[in-house]
Amino acid sequence: MRTFPLNALLAALLLSGASAMAQTAAAPAPAAAASAPAGPSVRPEMGKHLIDAQNLLNEKKYAEAKEKLKLASAFADKSPYENYLVALLSLNVAVNEDDAPNSAKFMEQLLTLNATGQWAKPADVVTMLQNVGVVHYRAKDYAAAASWMERNLKEGGTSTAAKNVRIQSYTLAGNFQRTTELAEEEIALAKKEGRAPALPYLELLAQARNQLKDAPGGTRAIELLVTYYPKTDYWQSLVNRLWTRPDLTPALHLDVFRLAFFTGALAETSDYQEYIDFAQRGGYSAEALTAFDKGAEAGLMGTGANVEAHKKLRAKLAAEAEQDKKTAAADAANALKKPNGVAMVNLGYSLVGQGQFDKGIELLEKGIAKGVPKRPEDARLHLAIAQVLAGQTDKAKQTFATVSGPAGMDDLVRYWLLAIRKP
Repeated sequence: MRTFPLNALLAALLLSGASAMAQTAAAPAPAAAASAPAGPSVRPEMGKHLIDAQNLLNEKKYAEAKEKLKLASAFADKSPYENYLVALLSLNVAVNEDDAPNSAKFMEQLLTLNATGQWAKPADVVTMLQNVGVVHYRAKDYAAAASWMERNLKEGGTSTAAKNVRIQSYTLAGNFQRTTELAEEEIALAKKEGRAPALPYLELLAQARNQLKDAPGGTRAIELLVTYYPKTDYWQSLVNRLWTRPDLTPALHLDVFRLAFFTGALAETSDYQEYIDFAQRGGYSAEALTAFDKGAEAGLMGTGANVEAHKKLRAKLAAEAEQDKKTAAADAANALKKPNGVAMVNLGYSLVGQGQFDKGIELLEKGIAKGVPKRPEDARLHLAIAQVLAGQTDKAKQTFATVSGPAGMDDLVRYWLLAIRKP
């Protein structure tokens, strides 16, 4: 890592030395050189030490380079430009040695000297500031790293790496409020540019919101992660937040499991066991059987100490699912005779669990049309989920739009819409 193009510096020193020694040359200077404006110069005897220091720095002999810089620094009555070159080379040594205190000291000296001489190009100053920030980051002085990166960006820096180090530094320094501000800036910019926000920024936003004990803000950050980067881990986190809601109605527990199953957020054997139990007790044995087999594929069911119990459970589920198929026609006829559509809705979703999507969705629609006295929003939710499972995404979106309610319902609907959203 270097803060300045050292070959250019070496050339400048050679030119200044050559200019000083030209007085003894036999041949006259070219007309172009004679008419060129005089630039800053370095005394040849001092320039020799600086050139030696730079060559040693290029060879990564930092201790020897510092000795040469001491010799150059010992010259009396140094010009501002000579002091600038000493500071510049000293800064390079400090940066390459990951010496945070000295890199900061020499950077400040260099900025002060350059303010009058303007010897460093603005782009080079930006690079120096970034490198000093990186040195402090490596030294785990995160507050200072963040400060240097702020200066880098203020001076016109546009490096993504600098921005990443800045937000990470604020986070590691415990300045979570600033982390959230920077993350929100990135989200707003991404929205304006029509792109996905950078993943590290969303992850840091979620971390910062949690540290600030901002539960709604943390949930929003996870929702953004799921929206743009629908990884299983993020879905698990989002579904877990649903489970921790104190107002989550028990009527939605099975539907939360359905969302978790659909998004791959069931991670433990106990998750599958609970889902299977809820589905079986609800009268959806075919759905429970599908969950069991999926859990077995993941190595979470039918193995280990519970292998025999799981074998018995699967046999029972298979028998119940087979029986449901045999009685489906009679059950449908009886459901049609009921005064409301509750039985039709329940049987319709059972048929969906059996893979009979068309018949199941038809019964769900008829049951809803006939009327569901209690919690009709649940029936519409189940119709929307059935349409998702049947691959009828557009219809599902339309149905989800008709579903609303408290106690977790609105969030559950929103998460289903996220689950079927195309990234």
